[in-house]
Amino acid sequence: MKIMYSLITAMMMLFQAAAIGQTIDTLVDVGRHKLHFNIKTGAGIPIIFESGAGNDGSVWTEICKRLSQRIEVPLITYDRAGFGKSEIDTNNINITTEVKDLDLALNKLKFTGNYFFVAHSLGGNYVMKFISNNPNKVKGAVFIDIVSPYFMTSQRATYTKNLFIDSIAAIKKESIGFYHLVLNYENTSEVMRKVAPAIETPLTIIASGITPFEGEDRQHFKNGVKRFALDKKNRTYILAENAEHYVFYDDPELVTQEIIKLYQLVK
Repeated sequence: MKIMYSLITAMMMLFQAAAIGQTIDTLVDVGRHKLHFNIKTGAGIPIIFESGAGNDGSVWTEICKRLSQRIEVPLITYDRAGFGKSEIDTNNINITTEVKDLDLALNKLKFTGNYFFVAHSLGGNYVMKFISNNPNKVKGAVFIDIVSPYFMTSQRATYTKNLFIDSIAAIKKESIGFYHLVLNYENTSEVMRKVAPAIETPLTIIASGITPFEGEDRQHFKNGVKRFALDKKNRTYILAENAEHYVFYDDPELVTQEIIKLYQLVK
């Protein structure tokens, strides 16, 4: 009997270990469309990655590879509506509905507890809104060169949108996701500015020394990110002086270390 019990226990342990190392590639129905997710299985609070404007979840491949070699936690990347393999409901798309759809999808995937986020650039807007909806469930987040409320004023949001208006027809043919991102840009920024002041979640904010802007705007962008980082005592500010906007491409080790550091602190 003892031998049989030992064999069963060993088999269960092997099964659990194998399950932790699995990768799941799936579409999740959120109503009138489906969102594409890639999940590295594990135990503990899941780390969810939110990409910047125009990007799908594939930009996080290298970071997820590095993280999976050091911590065995769920790593979740996904494509926002209209990008990558995700579908889009063109009649009902804005930051508010997109964040609700992400929440619904995570619940359908059985991730119903706490969350940890990593966001890049405009992706920070979506995570701020998610935190606003779920302030007690998001235990921490790493923001990488995000668009801050101090930089993206209502006037600048309108200006940014108008930069693409002359090419909007071509954009629609090229990327339906980016097309709606442009059309909704002012609303996306307005929601971000509204929810940002109330965020109390522990944050690590990694800024690039070489932002996607030139001239005075480069310094304004950097100043905005730093000011946002210094707003609350539970935020850490890090400047990657020699990195460009995609800091996780130029300095993946720094980003990996900071994700693990904050994750272990708040878990």
